[in-house]
Amino acid sequence: MFAKHSLLLAAVGSALVAAAPSGQRSTPAPCAQISQQYMHDVKTGKVPAFSGALAYECLQSMPFDPRRGAAFVKDVKKYMQWQSNANVLSNPPASYLSPPVDIWGGLDYLQQQAADNKFSNQFEFDTALSDLFISAKDGHLSLVPCSFMPFVFVSHESLVSISSDGLQLPKIYTYNDAQVLKSNPDAISPIVTINGKEVVSHLEGVAETQSFQDPDARYNNVFRSRSRFMNSEEMLGAFSYGPNGMWPGPTVYNLTYANGTTSKSEVKAAVRSGKFKFANGKALYESYCLPAPYTTDTTAKPAPSTATPTPSSSAPASSTPVSQSPSATAKPAPTGYPKAAIRDDNNLIAGYLLREPGLEDTAVLSVPTFSVSSLEGGTDVISSLAVEFIQRAVDAGKKKMIIDLSSNPGGDVNYAFDLFKLFFPNKTPYWSSRFRAHEAFKLIEKVGYSFPHDSENDAFESLVEFGFYNLKTPDQNHTFESAKELYGPHRVLGTNMSTANSLDLDLVSSEAKPIHGFGGIKSKWTTPPFAPEDILIITDGACSSACPTFTKMMKYEGVKTLSFGGRPQHGPMQTMGGTRGAQVLPGSTLVEITSTLLDIAAEKELLSKSELQQLKALSPAEESPLQYGQLQVNLRDAYSKLDEDSSMPLQFVYEPAHCRLFYTLENFLQPATTWSAAVKAMWGGGECVAGSRQK
Repeated sequence: MFAKHSLLLAAVGSALVAAAPSGQRSTPAPCAQISQQYMHDVKTGKVPAFSGALAYECLQSMPFDPRRGAAFVKDVKKYMQWQSNANVLSNPPASYLSPPVDIWGGLDYLQQQAADNKFSNQFEFDTALSDLFISAKDGHLSLVPCSFMPFVFVSHESLVSISSDGLQLPKIYTYNDAQVLKSNPDAISPIVTINGKEVVSHLEGVAETQSFQDPDARYNNVFRSRSRFMNSEEMLGAFSYGPNGMWPGPTVYNLTYANGTTSKSEVKAAVRSGKFKFANGKALYESYCLPAPYTTDTTAKPAPSTATPTPSSSAPASSTPVSQSPSATAKPAPTGYPKAAIRDDNNLIAGYLLREPGLEDTAVLSVPTFSVSSLEGGTDVISSLAVEFIQRAVDAGKKKMIIDLSSNPGGDVNYAFDLFKLFFPNKTPYWSSRFRAHEAFKLIEKVGYSFPHDSENDAFESLVEFGFYNLKTPDQNHTFESAKELYGPHRVLGTNMSTANSLDLDLVSSEAKPIHGFGGIKSKWTTPPFAPEDILIITDGACSSACPTFTKMMKYEGVKTLSFGGRPQHGPMQTMGGTRGAQVLPGSTLVEITSTLLDIAAEKELLSKSELQQLKALSPAEESPLQYGQLQVNLRDAYSKLDEDSSMPLQFVYEPAHCRLFYTLENFLQPATTWSAAVKAMWGGGECVAGSRQK
């Protein structure tokens, strides 16, 4: 992952003194200036930080190779054939809130522009390619190209959106002003313009750099939020941290306030990871962009930051409650929350038994991520804590349960299934998905179904593990016996798609990744511990990937939802505003699978000579023409249980929350107060934002 820079804000807040050359020598190249300052800061014990404008000049000095650039786009197309909704994006249904995007046309155009040498430098080319990916508004579809890897850009100022009472339209404040707003409101004024543009209009432009499919979720992500405690940089918001720390555009933000005062915030840069010692853009290009030898070890190249940080291995191996006192390996509890009744050392789950007036019968289960399987002990560690907390809540006489999914980026689908089963042990998880039916997928399935069912071949096991094989119908009643039966194809929204399918829950459930009630893992109880009308899910709209999988299953049973924040306008807001695709496919995984299967198919003669040639031609290169930090696609579309024909991908379905509230100052300073606000709105006769209440 990208290196973390928790000290960066402190560093960029002070004046930076460049290591200026003396005498009459010519000014060094931008990259050389940064190298000099980097070494100077390291020697003097400072956190290296530079002018954002200077780092931008350095990136613009990277040369562009038109032949290599065109070859890279051609190779990217081979990944994109696996993007499940690539065709639908060009003509989405009316229910979709984001504009159409012609992925194929865009890639064709960029390939031709690259071949014609229309780009002045590598960074300009990479920006055009990245912008195309971001415009798809699918968090599972992302590309971090090579020139985005050297630097992280940060603005010194971060912003918050605050409503006076949770119902009135919010105003925009700086984070520092919000800190004193309660004690001295007369001294504080909201922002009215940024760089001369009306503040909301400017911030909606910033929001467009975010990959959430819902505009309210994108807008929320612009602001600082304590609920993003899983990732300290993302906690700052996109106004401060740009599109994942990438170049934001302006070099300076000029803020104008309602009382007529002004302030300025300069964009700074820092090195993402490793040392920075490059004499010029050419050296930077050769280090970051020219291909490294092919390896399946993903640590061999710089890796991008992701929505969910890799958890440490310090979680307990049992369901014993974890001490709230941080140890040498434990992370401190997130600020602004009461003492948890149960919490793991990595803050991946926490349970609260509330005691405040009006909340005596309420419990809260905080689930900030579903990415937990890389813990030592696997998903079982977190599952055991969830089991224990639910039982403790019942034993304590709690009648209502809030499940807080704020800023949950998704993760392990087994965990989503399992958590659903803990609340509804008498129900079967529903998961309907389709692959895009293209020739490479057809040939890979042919290889997979040529293996014996009991095969212990490593390549075959990877197909099973990644969900290419051993699939069932969404009702779990039928197993696909042939590649043809699974492949179809079926015409869905003008695209050839596979037969609707689900993972075989009995096969994917295990002691390390349990789904209670499947695979020999016995359910902890036989009846729901809480009535569906007594369960409430709250989010900030960022709910993505496995998070919508869980939320949809809960909604099928009658559970209500509430969303916080969003654009300053009345009306509803979606609960699940992130990607609602069923599964992400990392580019490195695709390269590994296709490379291995090509070798096995040739050795065991599982494909004809012409089929082997075809699969090789359709597969991404083992050595990419250009290095990249991340390249991934959405492998499967997901469909609703209510959509009997699995004909409308959930990515394009508009689904408002049952109620919406704006964040108040109290919610920002003490995020646990969102729970009491939600209880009042949904169970206490309180109001929702005008026009947002749904039946």
